[in-house]
Amino acid sequence: MKKIKLMSLTVISAALIVGCSKKEEAPQTQSQQPAQVQQTQQQPEQQPAQQQAQQQEKTQEQKTAEQQPVNQQKAQESKPQEKTEAKKEAKKEEKKEETKVAKVDGESIFKSKGCTACHQAAADTVGPALKKIASAYSGKKEDLIKFFSGEGKAIVDPAKEAVMKPQIEITKKLSKEEKEALAEFILKH
Repeated sequence: MKKIKLMSLTVISAALIVGCSKKEEAPQTQSQQPAQVQQTQQQPEQQPAQQQAQQQEKTQEQKTAEQQPVNQQKAQESKPQEKTEAKKEAKKEEKKEETKVAKVDGESIFKSKGCTACHQAAADTVGPALKKIASAYSGKKEDLIKFFSGEGKAIVDPAKEAVMKPQIEITKKLSKEEKEALAEFILKH
């Protein structure tokens, strides 16, 4: 700021000296003098103002340049946090899926409801083999689910449907997901 004031005083002094020397060289009329004095007075005022504006621009550019690396660093610091949070969310979703699979595991349902007492994988016992059931209901998963719900007829061995009737009361109580899982397990054979 002191340099600007010193420079403006120097410019004003120089202008006055030049103005005075021109007066001695050629006499001017009074109408010309005020205009020239005004120009001389405006020039020094404009120069410091321009210099101040330029200096302010430089200061602003420096601040912006200093802030950019800080902002970039903050952005880079937040990215690992976002990735960590995204990984945590993904793990939570995987656990939910595993829990769903565990809850509706068709084989577990088949075993826990006592179905193994009458149905074997490849051999007919009290009920038809799982391979026969899978073959008869191939592409008809919804029909098998209806049978579990007590809404369909036995199509594998209708003569043994009466034996299955008490078990249908058990399968009716299964959730939709459990019935689907049980049907998928049987149809894999």
